[in-house]
Amino acid sequence: MPPNQALATSAVVTRLGGGVVAAARLCVIVPAVFIVVYFLLVAVSPRSFVPVWLWTERAVVSAGILGVLWIFARHPWHSRRPEGLTHALLVSCTLLLPALVTAFWPGVVGALVTPLLVAGSAAAERFRRA
Repeated sequence: MPPNQALATSAVVTRLGGGVVAAARLCVIVPAVFIVVYFLLVAVSPRSFVPVWLWTERAVVSAGILGVLWIFARHPWHSRRPEGLTHALLVSCTLLLPALVTAFWPGVVGALVTPLLVAGSAAAERFRRA
């Protein structure tokens, strides 16, 4: 990336949908990919480091869940969301897998909150229009 190019206009961010859509997708992708890194680190490091990697994975999952919740709080209504954001918010249920891998039960519950809120806001918007 050239030094004068802003991060928001980089090729990766543009390819992920740009702006808030890219942020929501990264909140889902990073914890899911970090599972592989977690297993590799656990396999090659001494047993005394395993709790460190476990809590690092839990922190990454928590950051992803909080990021998606924050984005939903900023864009609660489907009709006012940027294109692709609803899909990115609904796919955040995949954060369930990294939370289950690390037995992080608050993460398991938290991973289901955003998709339920998105579905609930879509239903509320439909009833409000009818």
